[in-house]
Amino acid sequence: MISKPSLFLSLGVLLAALSAPMVADAQVSIGSGSNISSGGWTVTGTDPIEIRWAGELVTAYQTGEKEPKPYFYPLIGPTGENMTRHWPMKEGVEGEETDHVHHRSLWFGLGKVNGYDFWHEPASKKPEGYKFGKTVHTGLNGMSIKGSDHSITLKTTDDWVTYDEGIKICQDKRTYRLEHREDGSLVLDATIVIEASDGDVLIEDDKEGAFAMRVMPTLRLEGTHAKGGILNSNGETGKDVWGKRATWVDYDGVDSKGKELGIAIFDHPTSFRHPSWWHARHYGLFAVNPFGQGNFEKGAAKDAGNHTIKHGDSITLRYRVLMHPGKANADKLNAEFAKFSAE
Repeated sequence: MISKPSLFLSLGVLLAALSAPMVADAQVSIGSGSNISSGGWTVTGTDPIEIRWAGELVTAYQTGEKEPKPYFYPLIGPTGENMTRHWPMKEGVEGEETDHVHHRSLWFGLGKVNGYDFWHEPASKKPEGYKFGKTVHTGLNGMSIKGSDHSITLKTTDDWVTYDEGIKICQDKRTYRLEHREDGSLVLDATIVIEASDGDVLIEDDKEGAFAMRVMPTLRLEGTHAKGGILNSNGETGKDVWGKRATWVDYDGVDSKGKELGIAIFDHPTSFRHPSWWHARHYGLFAVNPFGQGNFEKGAAKDAGNHTIKHGDSITLRYRVLMHPGKANADKLNAEFAKFSAE
């Protein structure tokens, strides 16, 4: 087990440190460009922000300078393969569908915010005059590397603006924590605070949202390469998981070489509207969505999921992604949820 003191750096400190000597006590080295290493982790670059464990790429935070939102791609799982769909970031991968251009690996978005769509993208098939929004990454505002628990934490900020006019609607603050575990599992914790910084923010009921992944083809339930299954914390499986409230949902299956693996997402008890509803689809969309009650529940009012954040207020969403070796195991996933809940 590696045990080193935590390293706390703001982006300003990081940039100022580029010419500084190595800090021996924390075993931190700063190289040319923006590059930092500690506790088994290496972080390089700003767009994307590449994150490596023991020298191997784990993921990259694509800050989205040329896209309508930031996202994580790739996400390397316990068998060494990317566990999300490559398209539209990469063309021509065997077995992948080219539907839903807005499904960018692992992302966060909402379909109806003050009348603007922060889920779809202008390349999506929408009528002329459709109101798109854009989530603009505004900074990496903090980073910590903790060798004692093999974790790294990034803090970012974003402005939510209208796509064409650039008018700001609101902003968010995000904290992402990645942890590498001894069994090869990768944990990604996300805390997203949406702030009504520029007036009231109306989030309307919509199935399109919110914290989402598009899984690799072999985790799908249907399709040429599909070998997957879905399980939630209530014991429901397959297509029956869609639209239900649950504390966690797991997709499992195999990678391209037949090795068993899976992805679980957990909804923290302190997260807004826990336990949330799940927009988990047979074709590989995997999303937790606290704003879709009217779309998910029969008999619910169409605006049941509406929520207004008053000017100056905020809401907090908190989720854990666990990319694990082996098939889904309800007992282990319940134990993981209990662990996450206590943090």
